[in-house]
Amino acid sequence: MAGSDIQADLAEVRASLVPLYREGPAPAFYPVRVLPTLGFALVPRRRRERTGPGAGISEAVRKRLLIASALRAVVDGAGLVDGIRSDASPFDGSNPPGFCGLTRHGARMIEAFCRLWRDKKHLFAVWTVTLPPDLAVALDGIEGGFTRFQGVLRRRFSEALARACRRHRGKVSCEPDWCFVCEPQKSGRPHLHFVFRSRARMGGTWHLSTAALDRLIGNAAAVVIGRPVDVSSAGNVQQVQKDMGRYLSGYLKKGVGSTAAMTVLLNGWTWNLVPAQWWGLSTSARSLIFRHTIEVPGCLARWLSVQWRGLVDAGIMKAAVWDLAGDGAPSVVAGFWRDVGSFRETLSYLHDLHSAAVGSNCIFGRT
Repeated sequence: MAGSDIQADLAEVRASLVPLYREGPAPAFYPVRVLPTLGFALVPRRRRERTGPGAGISEAVRKRLLIASALRAVVDGAGLVDGIRSDASPFDGSNPPGFCGLTRHGARMIEAFCRLWRDKKHLFAVWTVTLPPDLAVALDGIEGGFTRFQGVLRRRFSEALARACRRHRGKVSCEPDWCFVCEPQKSGRPHLHFVFRSRARMGGTWHLSTAALDRLIGNAAAVVIGRPVDVSSAGNVQQVQKDMGRYLSGYLKKGVGSTAAMTVLLNGWTWNLVPAQWWGLSTSARSLIFRHTIEVPGCLARWLSVQWRGLVDAGIMKAAVWDLAGDGAPSVVAGFWRDVGSFRETLSYLHDLHSAAVGSNCIFGRT
């Protein structure tokens, strides 16, 4: 699929699946959703859920619900970023927010965003914000200092980028897409990395200049600590030259788990300098991910549960059984496809199997 546009390819695959949603769900499994990274998981349902609420609804209503679920773009317009609420973190109330660092869910969302823009990386830039020692000391003396600074900076950055993108609408499609991750430095001071839509088209002017970005840092710092502070060396912005996902992968690995927060604390800083959120996405970026997340029709999910080992042996996909910890935990099949072409080939093969089995006494297997 070299030279292709992954967004267009995924949209084409999703549209081609619409007629198959009328075949009904796979009651033995939770919905199988394929992210833009082409990763998936086959998770068995609990037995009581297979005949639970909704089992008796009419076929017409079931059909409408399935198609609506598959096509809608899930957008939460209330917030700018996606971080705490959707993270599956082991927060039990005894640890402050941010203790668990970057969750695996967060890393997957960031990777999905970068994957969708991989073919147009030249339209994006990386903005790195490093806390000067004086600013770090000042924020560490304020309750939730870094979290407050980060929140003001994100909000003002999001607003400035949205205004710049609106100026280009009508000429070329341009949304204020961005993501960020926090990285704990060796000194313990958290480091911010933003990947954002820096221009509407190749060769066009940048939405936000270096001077404009520096002003955002200075203004955010002054709002939180109540006085001006020198941030002249805090910001650095560069056009993306290589794969965004690979660029951020090192930071994603550093931020996963409680070691991220401990890096801050073991360097003598307090909880005031530990971020409450270690990652985030703009609303438009989150919408983009959900628009290109594909739910495998139930009839094909059943066949996938039977055929996945053969597909792995054929080199079409990679997958393995993932045994979860805990008594009674199900065996989950987790895997991924290397490219959209392999994913499309799999769906075509499963569809052929399903079509040939209609009206037969075929018994579908389980994970």
